[in-house]
Amino acid sequence: MHRHFCETYGHDWECGGDCYCICDLPMEGHDHSDCPVELRPCPEHEAEQERRMAEAMSPEADAVFMRKCHEREAALPHCDCGCAETESSKIIGWCLHCDHVYADYSPDIEAQHFAHDCPEAPEELKQAAWARLAKRGA
Repeated sequence: MHRHFCETYGHDWECGGDCYCICDLPMEGHDHSDCPVELRPCPEHEAEQERRMAEAMSPEADAVFMRKCHEREAALPHCDCGCAETESSKIIGWCLHCDHVYADYSPDIEAQHFAHDCPEAPEELKQAAWARLAKRGA
């Protein structure tokens, strides 16, 4: 059994199934202490999450989302790593502290970003990223 976080209602839950971590390794039998907790709705809230996702994918919600994205992007500090050139269909995630986008993700890629390229990452986050990279020898 391992832990997930149900973002639908904001609680931890234990999964008993065979699933994979964001690092692409099975949850069971591997050390995931450096991996982020996976956001996955619990079985009790899965239907609610699916309903919310359907609403969020409606054309009206898409227009509101795009407007908010443009407003957010204009207000965020800029990352100078070159990610601005990433094709929008390749984006799988983004940084909460700057306008950085991820076309590929791993905890090490995230640590590289925070340690070297994120202009607004809190100092504590930058130090943790440097420590992670030093631990991995990157």
